[in-house]
Formats: sequence, C-alpha cells, structure tokens
Amino acid sequence: MLILRDAYSRIINHKARSLLVTLTFVLGLSSVISIVGTIEGGRRAIEHDLEALGSDLIALVNPLKLGTVSMGIMTEGEPITSEDLVSLRSLLEESVDSVSPLSIDLGLTTFGDIAWRHTMVSTTPGFRSVLRSGLLAGRYLEETDRWPTTEGLPVPTVIDEALALKFFYRAEDAMGKKLRSIRNGKAFDCEIIGVVKDPLLLRQHLSSFDATSKARSIPARRLEFLNLYMPWRAESDQPAVVIIDSKDVDRVDQIEPTISEWIGAQGKGVYLHVQKDWTRVVLEMVDRFRGLGHFIWVLDLVIVLILTATISLLAIDESMGEVALRRAEGARVFQVTGPVFLEAGILALIALLPGYYLGLKIIEIGIVPVLGWQAWLPPTTLFGTFVALVLTAMLSAVLPAWRVATMDPATVLCGRRDL
Repeated sequence: MLILRDAYSRIINHKARSLLVTLTFVLGLSSVISIVGTIEGGRRAIEHDLEALGSDLIALVNPLKLGTVSMGIMTEGEPITSEDLVSLRSLLEESVDSVSPLSIDLGLTTFGDIAWRHTMVSTTPGFRSVLRSGLLAGRYLEETDRWPTTEGLPVPTVIDEALALKFFYRAEDAMGKKLRSIRNGKAFDCEIIGVVKDPLLLRQHLSSFDATSKARSIPARRLEFLNLYMPWRAESDQPAVVIIDSKDVDRVDQIEPTISEWIGAQGKGVYLHVQKDWTRVVLEMVDRFRGLGHFIWVLDLVIVLILTATISLLAIDESMGEVALRRAEGARVFQVTGPVFLEAGILALIALLPGYYLGLKIIEIGIVPVLGWQAWLPPTTLFGTFVALVLTAMLSAVLPAWRVATMDPATVLCGRRDL
C-alpha cells in the first residue's frame, strides 16, 4: 500500500508530466486502434460481400445471351431451353434449394421525371433462395404472380433497393408504386410488390457498375443489383442463365460432376460457372491485403512502443534526483523503483480507454465515410496491444530507475550518472 501511495503521490506532484505522458500513450494507442480496426473491418466487409454473392452457386450461362464469363468451362452444343429445366430439376432436386432460370434484358424504367437504364430479370419464385440479403419491404414473387393477360394491367414486380433509390428518397417508398418500363421495345406498367435489400456494403459507397454491357460475367452482373424481377413466362422466355443454388458450399463439389455429365449427355453448349472458384480467387487477394495490413499495423505498434519507451525514459530522467535522494535516506531498491514502476503502469492504464475511444472516433469520422465499412477489432489483437503498451511503459520507466537505485546516490546527485 505504501508503494501504491507513493506512486499516486508522484502522479499528483507532477501533473504536467503525467498529463503529457498519458496523452502520448493515448495518441499512440489510438493510431494502432484506427489502423487495426480499419484493416480488420475491411476484411470482414469484403468477406460479407463475397458471402452475399453466393459461394454455393453454380451457373449455366448461355454464351449467345450474355457472352463469356471470367471463370468457367465452355462446352459445345445447343443452348439450354425452358424444356431442359424439368430434366435438370429432377436430376438435382435432393441436392439443391432451387434451380432458377433467368431471362435477362436491358430496359428503361421511368417514374415522374426520372428515367434509368438497368437490367430486367424474368425468373421463378425459387430465385428467392439466391437473394441472401432478404426483403426490405413487401414480398417476393409467388407462383400466383403472372404476366397479365388483360391489356393495361400492371406486371407484379420486385425491385432492388439500389434501383429503388434511383427513383425514391427511401427504397421502401417504392412499395405499391406503378413504374413505366420498356423491355425489348415493348412498354408496360410495373407494380412494385417487394423491395430486395442491397447485400453489398462496399457497393453502397462505390460507383454503380455499368449495366449496359452484355459481355458481363455472372459475378460482375450480380454486383450491379439494379434489377427489376418479373414473373417467368414459360411460353416465351428462354434462360440466359440457370442458377443452381446448392444446399451448402460443401455440396458444390459433389453437384458439379453431375451437372457436367448432364451437359455432356444432353449436348448442351454453355459456360459452366462455379461461383466458389471465383470467390476463392478473390479471397486469395483479400488474404494478401490482410497480410499487408498486418505488416502496417505491427510496424505502427512498434513505432508506438518506441515512442512510449522514449517518453517513459524522459519522464524518469526527471526523477533521477528523487530516486537517488530516497536511496540516500535509506530506502531499499524496490521501495524506490516500485512507485516508478506503478506510476508508469497507472498512466498507461489510464490511457487505454481514451486511446481506444479516440481510435474508434478516427475510424468513424475519417474512415467510414470514405471506405464505407465499420471497424472491427479482434479481441486477441486488442488485448495484446493493451498489454504491450502497458508493459513497455512500465519497463521503460523501471529499468533506468533500477539503474539509478543501484548506483551510489552521491554520484547521481552530483550529476555524474551513466545510464
């Protein structure tokens, strides 16, 4: 208790020094927190977006409709037609959540004075399993939703959140509204029955992808999320893409050979695209980004620790005479070094919470508005940073104090000390 009281007295008696040391610790810790939080938060945001793209999906792409894909296997033969869907579903029904045909066209939609070019997708209700983000409002297409047979009636349509925001201040405001659309040169009215959430955190803060290019890979097209979803017309729609949603990622490798055999047996000419393979390539890039990020924050941590050690040495240098005087009065070594050790530890501990808070504020004000992702701090990394800061501060203070305490007090008081 006596040592603790002496440490507290040192802090009170040297208020300016204590404040400067604590501020140094706060600024150093906040820089580490902001760097770690930004890097780890970015990694989580990217992984979230990749998960939203569906790593358990397999796509059969009609190259005549969409061109090539960035990753895929091209086969020779006839394109997949609506008649092939029954055979494909019966083959995979126990291993997949859905087999969804997509007929994709570029169109123009207007509401009031606003007009926007985007993709229009005719698909079946099963496609909802592919939309992992869920609905923001309303409902998705059901079997009872059909293209009207009566002229002038609106088509029940689901809209992406990103597209709804092109026309309305809030995406939910699109519910129940009627929009005028043109597809393949034909005009019709759409009635919005549901709004799909935008699953891509990064896309919300980046420019929209160009929706006018037909030669777009499936991953890039799914990044657009500027779509109107309409009921499938079996009598006229032909699939540009068939998306197969397996029950989980592990089953993709089991399903792929079955699909390849079916393609060969049926003589179909498609691109077989496995989203898992594309995701793997991106994850490798993310891992490299993460490795570089770790190097940066470790380097920053080292700099902060060196700065912490330096400020602690300067602080103890001011106390050399006090330490030597206590020794001359008969105090033991641990009695004079203990308060110095605890003083540095207390100041470092005081700096932890403000430094953590300041680091988060730096991310909130300077990083989130620019990059668009929230900070995330791994508990082990955060704890290790705290421990490293406190130990560095305490050791940097106690080692020179110990050196002075073991020297002849007269030598130190006379100004001749060798540290």
